[in-house]
Amino acid sequence: LVGLFLFVGGNALLAQGAARSDSQAALTQRVSSLEREVQSLKTSIAENAAGGSSFFLFGAFCALWAQNTHRNAWLWFFLGLFFNVVTVIVLLVKNANDQNPKNPRTFAEGRKLGP
Repeated sequence: LVGLFLFVGGNALLAQGAARSDSQAALTQRVSSLEREVQSLKTSIAENAAGGSSFFLFGAFCALWAQNTHRNAWLWFFLGLFFNVVTVIVLLVKNANDQNPKNPRTFAEGRKLGP
C-alpha cells in the first residue's frame, strides 16, 4: 500500500514538474517577445524624434524671419511647423520681394513700411 502511494505521488510530482517547465518555457518565450517589442519601440521613437525636431526647426526659422520682417511670428511658426518645405519656399519668395528695390512697400534700407 505504501508503495502504491509513493508511485502515485511520484507520478503526480513528475506531471507537475513537466507542467511547470512548459509554463516556464512559454513565459520565457513571452518575455523575450516583449523585450523585442520594447526594443522596436525605442528604435521607432528615436527615428521619429529626429523628424519632429526638424519640423520644429522649420517653424523656428520661419518665426525668426517673421520677427525680423515685422510679421506675425506665431502664424509663421505654425505654418513652418505644419507645412515646412512649402512655407520655407514661400518665405524665400516673400524675402526676395522685400529685398527688391522696386518694391514700394520697402524703405531704401530694406525695411517694411507697414504691417
